[in-house]
Amino acid sequence: MPDSHKTLTQAAKEIGVSPVTLRRWLLTKKVSEVGRDRNGWRVFSKDDVARIKTYATTVTLPEEK
Repeated sequence: MPDSHKTLTQAAKEIGVSPVTLRRWLLTKKVSEVGRDRNGWRVFSKDDVARIKTYATTVTLPEEK
């Protein structure tokens, strides 16, 4: 995987959400799908991360108890 691409876990950490939240946003089409590698795993480009980070700032996440 090129250095410019991140895994779902790496992208979630950079965006500031959990991997489960990021996966849910993708599955429910709240954010558009990203590319996949030859094995079918999602790969996030810098542009994908920036786009999803922008979306994340518009969402109110539930407060932790």
